[in-house]
Amino acid sequence: MSALRHSARQVLSSAASTSRLSTSITPPLRSQRIPSPLAPISSISAFSTSRLIRAAKDDASGATPAEESAETKEAAFGKGLGLKETGEAQSTGKGSAAGKSEAETKLAEREAKIKELTDQLLYGKADMQNLQRRSAEEKAQASDFAITKFARDLTASLDVLALALRSVPEALRQAPSEVKDAQDPRKALAELYSGVELTSKSITDMLGRHGVTVFDPTGEKFDPALHEAMYQAPVPGKTPGTVLECSKVGFKIKGRVLRPAQVGVVQETS
Repeated sequence: MSALRHSARQVLSSAASTSRLSTSITPPLRSQRIPSPLAPISSISAFSTSRLIRAAKDDASGATPAEESAETKEAAFGKGLGLKETGEAQSTGKGSAAGKSEAETKLAEREAKIKELTDQLLYGKADMQNLQRRSAEEKAQASDFAITKFARDLTASLDVLALALRSVPEALRQAPSEVKDAQDPRKALAELYSGVELTSKSITDMLGRHGVTVFDPTGEKFDPALHEAMYQAPVPGKTPGTVLECSKVGFKIKGRVLRPAQVGVVQETS
């Protein structure tokens, strides 16, 4: 039995050596029979023969099957690793680009929101400043024109005093120096005139302290915003459109017309 095994090994070695040779040997004819000692080799399967041939090729290349398998696996692993790294790099690149785009979008949204809030703040600040300015103006106007109604009523009293003063002839407004008697009517009239004049001046000064001023437009150009025309008359030597006479003086309060002056206007002659 051991001799048979030894013969089988020799045959397998011969087959491996034959596969490594560059020259081909004509295979034996089918009609030739293998000697009887090798008869059991016919039971070797085709699978075993292929393994023997592959082993012989490995010997010719100088690498063992285990080494070839290891090298093949290493190459395949390296290739797979390279593909994996490439895929991971591509995936990382795509993820980085997507993250950057999302960050830029959020940044743009934040900047737009900041601009909107800044504009609202500026508008609110401007509105507050306008409100403060209007409030200050209204307060000043309320203080300035608080006596408007009272001042307008006093102007009527001044009109009466002015008529009283105007009714006294100029010759009688002062008593003659030779009049010594206090009961003399001329002296009494002159004193009355002086008292009325002082009263009118006192009221006018009091109104002036509160911003009320008197204006007499006689000789000035007629202005409908300041004057109220009571009549027109052609007067030779006078410029048409000018104030001929002021029957009632006008009043202003803080630059605003409190009452227009009542005047007569020179009419243009044809």
